Amino acid sequence: MITEFIETAGIAAYPLLLAAFLMIFIVFERSIIFFLNYRQINKDKYLEAVLNFNDNKQKASILNNKKGIAAEIYSNTLTKKPKNREEFNLYLDAEEVDKLPQLEKHLGFLNFIAQVSPTIGLLGTVSGMIKTFQVLGVGGSPEQMAVGISEALFTTAAGLIISIPAAAFYHYFYAKIEKLHNQLNNLRLESESILYKKEIKELNNNEISV
Repeated sequence: MITEFIETAGIAAYPLLLAAFLMIFIVFERSIIFFLNYRQINKDKYLEAVLNFNDNKQKASILNNKKGIAAEIYSNTLTKKPKNREEFNLYLDAEEVDKLPQLEKHLGFLNFIAQVSPTIGLLGTVSGMIKTFQVLGVGGSPEQMAVGISEALFTTAAGLIISIPAAAFYHYFYAKIEKLHNQLNNLRLESESILYKKEIKELNNNEISV
């Protein structure tokens, strides 16, 4: 099958085959990574962890079973026991910078494949049309002309067949990443609100005790 594809597509067959292989590999690899690391955020669970992260019993029950990048980010942040909101945000920023790129890895190359595959197919189309006109110039047979036209059409179709799923998976993965970013931003705001109220409460208690 691959041999027939190379014979039909001509010079453009090799980069198209490479693009198809890389696209399949990246999609398969990213699907596994997302399956293992991407989880919907249970906001109430995370906010409870933020409120009670100094309570060792609460920490054990809420954060011990870390599933997904979001849980790992918050678990590592709260394990550092931030003393105030500023430290909480600094630790959270550091964890997000460290963990979130794991989901974005290779997606830029997947987008590159989606963009370049039609161009490679167009290259094969131009090559096939050149062969067709060369055959016309020397008075070739209809069979020879058909080979050039077939190559011209086949490579364009092959480029699109590779490009369309590559673009679809690229946008699918990035939509999930964007959703996770939005959830984390919303969770951060609510966490800051909880920590602020906690700081005010502790300050009032200290004033009363004095």
